[in-house]
Amino acid sequence: MTAQFSIREADPQIVARLAHDLGLPRFIATTLVARGITTVRAAKRFLNPSLDRDWRNPLEIPGLAEVADGLIDAIREKKRIVVFGDFDLDGISATTVLTRGLRALGACAFPFVPRRFEEGYGITAAAFERARALEPDVIVTVDCGIACKNEVADILKAGVEVYITDHHEAADLVPEGVPVADPKMSEDCPSAILAGVGVALKLVQVLGSRLGFPHLWRSYTDFATLGTVADLMPMRDENRALVADGLARMNTNPRPCIAALLATTGQAGKPLSATNLSFSLIPRLNAAGRMGNADLALDLLMCDNYGECCAMAEALEDVNNQRRAIEAELSDIAKEQASRIYHGQRALVVAGEGWHEGVKGIVASRLVNTYGVPALLFTIDGDEARGSGRSVGNVNLFEAVESISYLTKRFGGHGAAVGVTIPTKNLKAFAQRLDAYMQKLPEAAFHPLTEVDALVSLDELTLESVALVERLAPFGQENPQPTFLARNVTLVNTRAVGQTKDHFACTLTNGRASVAGIMFH
Repeated sequence: MTAQFSIREADPQIVARLAHDLGLPRFIATTLVARGITTVRAAKRFLNPSLDRDWRNPLEIPGLAEVADGLIDAIREKKRIVVFGDFDLDGISATTVLTRGLRALGACAFPFVPRRFEEGYGITAAAFERARALEPDVIVTVDCGIACKNEVADILKAGVEVYITDHHEAADLVPEGVPVADPKMSEDCPSAILAGVGVALKLVQVLGSRLGFPHLWRSYTDFATLGTVADLMPMRDENRALVADGLARMNTNPRPCIAALLATTGQAGKPLSATNLSFSLIPRLNAAGRMGNADLALDLLMCDNYGECCAMAEALEDVNNQRRAIEAELSDIAKEQASRIYHGQRALVVAGEGWHEGVKGIVASRLVNTYGVPALLFTIDGDEARGSGRSVGNVNLFEAVESISYLTKRFGGHGAAVGVTIPTKNLKAFAQRLDAYMQKLPEAAFHPLTEVDALVSLDELTLESVALVERLAPFGQENPQPTFLARNVTLVNTRAVGQTKDHFACTLTNGRASVAGIMFH
């Protein structure tokens, strides 16, 4: 793949003013201006995210007041409340936040997360059947439920109250006859950027404020940070303030479950950031759900005994190692198949029987990196094939699949990633027609585009100035780590490093200044 670079524009006069007034290196001031932050006041606000200032009124979320009303009645009437989540980390952390919050407010609350393979996503009949063992009077969902109209109707018939909280797009299957809280139910709700756990945190805020504990929700920002970062939510406005607060909490005084995870991953004593969360704690907490049973991760986040947390963190490390081994094995199989069938097509479709559901997306990403085209990886189960796809460049994979939706049973996702279920007999036609769609796209669409925030000279890249880049954190979607471009640079002293020699180290020089560089994997 040939990389494309786009250098953002920044007015030099505004850059000079911000650099002077805020005491910032030129290239950091340039980054701010290039990203639309053009006044000293706006820059100070951005550089100092504040939950007190940026966290919005929870009652702006449609339906949240009604959900809170029902749950307060349930608390007062000592009803048994089941918090029904999802098996990814957003769902697990949301389940943790609401269960802990309800219990702190005196509720009889029980956490529940469906099993990925046996029960599937959301409120399925199989998941509800297992949840009935908890003898619920009330079910409140987090991070799911917005498209479970028929399933909710069945639960109501069984005599159980239902309350929905979610953050996914509302389609035509919104449950009826029950309170539904979802910021995406309103076209102009500013809190639509929240993850499922963010919505759950807002619910705890409303419940606490009405029951005499208005600051209870602030004690759960660390959990909310995990789910927000894991679900790749936009890192702006109240999300940015939330994550900054949660990271400060984890770095200053990590609770036992977080401390145990940090010890297991070798991160204890090292500063946590939104960036390193994504390759330390988050993959391990997600591994349980990927492997089929998220209960281990949920139990860990619900635990406050350090010894028990350490034992569960070690067990979670073993699960993550299993996930890695399965991922590596499937990656080898998929790459071997891809090498046989790839002959220049612009979309790659591979499939096999019994391929592990939990790692398909990760392996599809590896194929994308190898071939430079969108890739979909399907698990064949009899007459049905379930696939995960990842895109490349600015190719909208969701629109591509939508164009041949007549070959599918169902699909969902967004431009960069999709999930697709099709009849097995349609696999060949699906691959051919997807390729035909891609052939009509311009070549440039398949090339990754790197947005450059500022041009730099190597002379500017001192340890002190580069350290100030962290003032732009936390990083994530819509606030990525800055990318800087230095011209007329030569690589010297290049070498392979690391235990398995799969990292690249070098020195970069322009003849006057030199900096050390490393590229992992």
